Amino acid sequence: MSPTPFDELVHRVNNLLGTIEIQAEVARGEGSLQAYVDALTLILESARRTRDDVVRLRQSGPRKA
Repeated sequence: MSPTPFDELVHRVNNLLGTIEIQAEVARGEGSLQAYVDALTLILESARRTRDDVVRLRQSGPRKA
């Protein structure tokens, strides 16, 4: 059984939240400016991918009359 658009969205949002949490912990643990820059870069990339996925899912989902 294939996942519904809602299931896909939940999965993508969970991935984004996991990326944010992990990268924040890594940056805080390392404490260097470069660690913060790297963490923010990965968070931004993940957020943008998630945004693009949401747009795609909205376009392919059911339309309101």
